[in-house]
Amino acid sequence: MIRVAQLSLQGKRPSNQDRIIVSPQVDGRVVAAVADGLGGMQSGDKAAEIAVQSLGESMEELLVKIGGDFEAARAFVFDVYQRANDQIRVFAEEHSRLGAVGTTLVTLLVSGSRYLIANTGDSRCYSVNGKGVQQITQDHTVADSLLRHGVMAAKDYPTSPLRNQLTRSLGPKPECEPDVFPEVEFGVLDHDCTFLLCSDGFYGKLTDDDLNRLANPGDALDAILQNLAAEALERQTSDNLSAIAVRVEL
Repeated sequence: MIRVAQLSLQGKRPSNQDRIIVSPQVDGRVVAAVADGLGGMQSGDKAAEIAVQSLGESMEELLVKIGGDFEAARAFVFDVYQRANDQIRVFAEEHSRLGAVGTTLVTLLVSGSRYLIANTGDSRCYSVNGKGVQQITQDHTVADSLLRHGVMAAKDYPTSPLRNQLTRSLGPKPECEPDVFPEVEFGVLDHDCTFLLCSDGFYGKLTDDDLNRLANPGDALDAILQNLAAEALERQTSDNLSAIAVRVEL
């Protein structure tokens, strides 16, 4: 069984540049995605909208691919991301903004106990279960790159302004390079799990202890997401807040 909850809030920003999308749940399969338009660029909301619309146009085939061969599914996800990237660039060129329009995009595909995740930018996907909280995706930011290469100390990472400088996203560059998790085969769940897809405005002020509330199968997902968003706002998150929780009960 799959249960889904979602929200997208403007927060303290003058507009909401996030976009979310969830497919109809068919035979234990679902596709979900969060896009966060780049606020430092122009038309971030339009870029995010194009990204989820492009994904929406491919929903049916994505639902088929997640039930088949891994390499075919992986290749199709890459193609979907590249097409979204191309469409954003067409829009940007038509408005004389080529290279200045972009968005993040994190996508989850689930079929029964198997899953696949794709990401570009700093929107994230977590898995939450009885064993704790795990960040599956890797942020494409300058700070994350410096941390992984040992140039930045872990203690400096949470407050670094370089966390807001993306190294990858959809739109600014001709080629799109999403990460896919896992890399060589579908992920397989051996117990109940909740996946959380979210923008940085949602997760930025929350801890793993906060997110661990999603591990309780007896609690309503909608209420948990609303409470987490309220916590983030109380802690002065300054961005839009978007999240999708997908609970897979085996």
